[in-house]
Amino acid sequence: MGAAGGILADVSRAGFVVSIAFAAAACGEAPELAQIEAASMVADHETTTCATAVVIELSRQIAGEVDCMGPGQLVPFAEGDGIVFAGSAVLPYVSETAREDLLAAVQAGAGMSLEVTSAYRTVVQQYLLYRWFQLGRCGITAAAVPGNSNHESGRALDVSNYSAWIATLADHAWDHSVPGDPVHFDHTQSPDIRGTDVMAFQRLWNRNNPGDVIDEDGVWGPATEARVKVSPAEGFAQGPTCAPGGLAMAIDSIDAPRVMPPRVQATVTLVLRNSGTSPWPAGTALVTAEPAGRASDFAAASWPAADRPAVIDAEVAPGATVMLEFDVTAPALTTTVELTESFAMAAGSTRFGMMALVIRVDPDASASGGCSAGAGGGGRAMSVALALVLVVAFAGRRRRGHRRGTIAA
Repeated sequence: MGAAGGILADVSRAGFVVSIAFAAAACGEAPELAQIEAASMVADHETTTCATAVVIELSRQIAGEVDCMGPGQLVPFAEGDGIVFAGSAVLPYVSETAREDLLAAVQAGAGMSLEVTSAYRTVVQQYLLYRWFQLGRCGITAAAVPGNSNHESGRALDVSNYSAWIATLADHAWDHSVPGDPVHFDHTQSPDIRGTDVMAFQRLWNRNNPGDVIDEDGVWGPATEARVKVSPAEGFAQGPTCAPGGLAMAIDSIDAPRVMPPRVQATVTLVLRNSGTSPWPAGTALVTAEPAGRASDFAAASWPAADRPAVIDAEVAPGATVMLEFDVTAPALTTTVELTESFAMAAGSTRFGMMALVIRVDPDASASGGCSAGAGGGGRAMSVALALVLVVAFAGRRRRGHRRGTIAA
């Protein structure tokens, strides 16, 4: 299948992302734009943004590793039925008892929406918030030292419309008493597992940097801080080790659009590897991440369903790779917006692995060489000669987000 105009090939090797943009190649015209970008490190965002969404994929890996270390320590809660996620940086995990009391409180507050800006928060997110606080940036008036926030324990929430919920949440074991942090609620009856996210990061770092191993002690200190700063904001090449039922997925390469005009169709090509110990059964699908069944903003008419762009029709043995190729259609937006779509693999009711596409939908993209609205087909964005030069190790993915709050305890 061809790819529409504005495609960027993002290739990562040894910590760098090479992004080659051919704004008009898919329309059969000469390339008009080429650019090189370095993959972002966590520290790159200390002065460039006020949104922890820039490290959301690395944070998902850390949360996954925490679950590997102690299954059931964190449980998900879904948007809907009165719960609203006010931002793309929400990791919707809390302890099991906290979830029970949260859902009971939301039911008691029928008719009101609980606007959650932050729930579980990882050490890398807390690091950025703490640095922004130290630098006097982003309007943050309070921030805990990394490794010490209740958010890192799965027993805290930040609620933007907090004043409407103080009494109701208090009736269900959610405390509202942190000075200078009005959006913050603590579920004090939940276990305190602070430090598990620090250890999870340390384990991920060591797995990906065997020549620079640090202590896996769960303690925030200079050695861990130094590694957090230089970690890839888009996530490590090797993620969490545990795999439900032996199912696991690694990403060998991603060839995807980086910029698309609205209503234009392009092609995504993935090479995924079975990094687990069990085969992926026929019918395993690439699906949108939580909540299950959520329709994607990029769903194309060729998808088997709005929540799944591709289905594998044959078993994939451990160690084997499979190539998935599917269309994406940019939504009909009138302003430039960078959208992140997260996917997981699904084998029956079991979900495993995680990946994300970040595509900037730009109404002006066609003016610089993109195809007209509704275009499909065309040549490949990356030339064959260039593809032979670049060795694909892991797909780097930039993150962009919006500021979601000013308190970071």
